[in-house]
Amino acid sequence: MLRRIVAAQGEIAAAGPDPQDVVDAITSRAQALTRSAGAVLEIRDGDLMRYWSASGIAQGQVGLALPIEGSLSGRCIREARVLRCDDSEDDPRVNREACRTVGLRSMLVAPLRFRDQVVGVLKVLSASPGAYDDSDCSTLEQLSTLVAASMYMAIEHAQMRATLQARMGQGERERRDLRDVRERLLQVLEHGRIAIALQPIVRLADGVVVGHEALARFPLEYDLSTGRWFEDAARTGLSVELELAAAAAALARFASLPPETFLSVNVSPETACSDRLRQLIAGHDLRRLVLEVTEHTPVDDYGRLNQRLSALQEEGVRIAVDDTGAGFASLRHVLRLAPDIIKLDITLVREVDQRPRMQTLIAALLTFAQGTGADLIAEGVESARQLETLKQLGVPLGQGFHLGHPQGT
Repeated sequence: MLRRIVAAQGEIAAAGPDPQDVVDAITSRAQALTRSAGAVLEIRDGDLMRYWSASGIAQGQVGLALPIEGSLSGRCIREARVLRCDDSEDDPRVNREACRTVGLRSMLVAPLRFRDQVVGVLKVLSASPGAYDDSDCSTLEQLSTLVAASMYMAIEHAQMRATLQARMGQGERERRDLRDVRERLLQVLEHGRIAIALQPIVRLADGVVVGHEALARFPLEYDLSTGRWFEDAARTGLSVELELAAAAAALARFASLPPETFLSVNVSPETACSDRLRQLIAGHDLRRLVLEVTEHTPVDDYGRLNQRLSALQEEGVRIAVDDTGAGFASLRHVLRLAPDIIKLDITLVREVDQRPRMQTLIAALLTFAQGTGADLIAEGVESARQLETLKQLGVPLGQGFHLGHPQGT
């Protein structure tokens, strides 16, 4: 690790005379070395701590100024040592509202010293609680010691203040936009304005509908895609709230479905681990419920996720992995989560009737699914030729516009 830290210091020193390049390099390397979701470089400005550079989940917060009092950064300035927060929701030392704005749950803060004074802090962030250990503390402390001189040499050389003022204006605009996004989401959540469309899942051999996937739909006047709503929720720390609201709207349709069919609901790993999800699905026929695990952010703890999903499976819930074949993340999910259902991504299905290699890959995934006792669902079936090819390959289930459009919005 020391070799990697020294290499990082060399990269930072080579960033050039532009001070913003230097501080941006520092935050970027701090994030990478600690496998964090984001990083921030804060400088003391009187009674305030000001964000001079930020990466990852904190990228839109440049220029943010927070009081030294009541923050972990301020305490780090006073105590001049690395501090760790394992969960911002129950740590009295942190500014909880600021943590929620950024979307962090745990963090490390290391002092930045220059000429025997602590002039700022280097902070790394995670969206999950308990993300850091003693090794990470040591890594950040060593990095902050090595980079402080590089940072201040750049500041003195290129008049950081003028550069920072321009960046602060940009940061203020980005924060204003983030506040507007959060307000829009909260209004939709408060007034229950999420609608649900149900897309049929069909047995390909005979065309019988065996299930429905619940697809969230949002107010048309905002002219935003469904994906954008969930991306905005992730930016503002409202992912779980939005997913649970969509799941609740879907479950409200459960009773109207034919009793021989199942309902499939999309959830992220974070929501799948939530006790609130367990409470939400209680009282429903869990043998007819499928949870599709999507991945918009990396899974930090597969052990915990597996434990929660296994407990749900013991109660009758089936687990599906979405977008299989779209990339390494989905295949990793299949290998590590032991799902009951594997859903082929639309990119595999789109040209399945034209590309023999796609057929070979789908045949291999079908063999894998059969070997593990999982069902296979082809997504995005949009033509008769795709359908016929999938049937010839032996894919048992499918969904798409050729088999049935989403209904019920």
